[in-house]
Amino acid sequence: MKRLMFSAVALVLAGVAAWAQPTTVPAPLATGNDAIGIYSSALGNTDGYFFADWSCGNVGSEIAVGDAKVFKIPNFTYYGSQFTALDVTKMKYLVVDVFPETDMTLAIVPITGTVEKGVQSAVTGGKWNTIKIPVETLTKKGCNMANMYQIKYTSTVIDNGDGNVDGFGNGDGTKTFYVGNVYCYKEAVSYEDTEAPVITSATVASVSYASATLSLTATDNKSESIYYTVTDQNGTAYKVTGKSGEATSLNITGLNAGTQYTLTVKAADEKGNVSEAKTLEVTTQSLPDIPQPVANELKSVFSPYTGNTDGYFFNSWGGGTGAAININGKVGYMISKFAYFGSEFTAIDVTSWKKLHIDVLPLQDMNLTIVPITGTIEKGVQFSLKANEWNTLEVPVATYVQKGCNMANLYQIKYVGTLAADGGDGNVDGFGTGDGTQSFIVGNVYFYNEVSTGVNAVDVAQPVVDGPAFNVAGQQVSSDYKGIVVKNGKKYINR
Repeated sequence: MKRLMFSAVALVLAGVAAWAQPTTVPAPLATGNDAIGIYSSALGNTDGYFFADWSCGNVGSEIAVGDAKVFKIPNFTYYGSQFTALDVTKMKYLVVDVFPETDMTLAIVPITGTVEKGVQSAVTGGKWNTIKIPVETLTKKGCNMANMYQIKYTSTVIDNGDGNVDGFGNGDGTKTFYVGNVYCYKEAVSYEDTEAPVITSATVASVSYASATLSLTATDNKSESIYYTVTDQNGTAYKVTGKSGEATSLNITGLNAGTQYTLTVKAADEKGNVSEAKTLEVTTQSLPDIPQPVANELKSVFSPYTGNTDGYFFNSWGGGTGAAININGKVGYMISKFAYFGSEFTAIDVTSWKKLHIDVLPLQDMNLTIVPITGTIEKGVQFSLKANEWNTLEVPVATYVQKGCNMANLYQIKYVGTLAADGGDGNVDGFGTGDGTQSFIVGNVYFYNEVSTGVNAVDVAQPVVDGPAFNVAGQQVSSDYKGIVVKNGKKYINR
């Protein structure tokens, strides 16, 4: 009986330890101009701040701890917070004070654009844990810390390398933790300094159709950190933090092809002294012409040459951004920050056509999977694309039909990253999304029947009259083309 009573007491004590709650809140490591409060009773909340459950299934709540407020996140799988975008590049650390009821792992993921990078920590139950992440670490991983507008909480991180989106694992729904402070800070600078940094080098390292990479170096008499601001002629600013005397790389994206940009570079130190400006001229590459269709008889879905099918429009479905792009007088469609994307139109029957043809120009090597949406069976065909040139993607209509697609009722075409799992004929495939960093242009989407290579009833007596002529591959040719040509559905020999 005594042994039984001791076990019960031990169980009660263990339960108390397992469900410990905070009674105090840590003081921030800095205040005033050396800190930016994001969520904190001591420092205040930044503009527009709120916690968001993002449909995780569990709603948190704010509770009082003494004179302070903390936020309780129960049954943890993932959670989020949102606020007006902050530039924290002049801060040294991102800090999150958390109090878990039991031991657990927690990953802090600042959301700054397309590259989501996380830092995972093991936190101890029943006490406050201060998670301190260097801002420089996040910047090197590819986060744009001049534009932080969300912080996501997950359980684990799968590091996919700098510049790529990490993989994340959710909590198991059994843990509870409290958020006390979220802020950025830097150590107080006690010295006096009125001398501005000097930019010793500012060069264009590389240029593509839509981006440019700069190499920047500046030195300062006292400041270890250098804060670069690059502004274009339209007033758009790009920022990056580096170290005094070391080259720092800045990648500028979202530029227009074949366009000249005048970039003004300035460097500031930790005391706010600003260097003299340096000017760089950058001209992005021009895009090659959108290919002309390979057949003169086709069913056009999207094309600057043959028009769009009824009701056609591109739809991001939340998986990227898109915009029309003028390429030497012809309009294509640029898809950026690609995870997945779609297009929609009035349903069409394409069973009488042999092949689906899509022209795509990616701005980087990438994988792209084409998925016709015809009902409940979604099947994809994956392609490996080469950067900075038009890639021709062709799939026999029969391939999709055999897989179970109802090609008599095609009403959407979806673009995803990879064919992650072939579900087999008649079953839905598994798909992997793009990493949010890729861009590509869609030039043509159409169905066509291959022109027969056999030559029957060639009319050698009549010359080819004025008007468009095509070779046996369906490509339009000039009037001085020699060989077999097709005009008004008839074949001729042009000598």
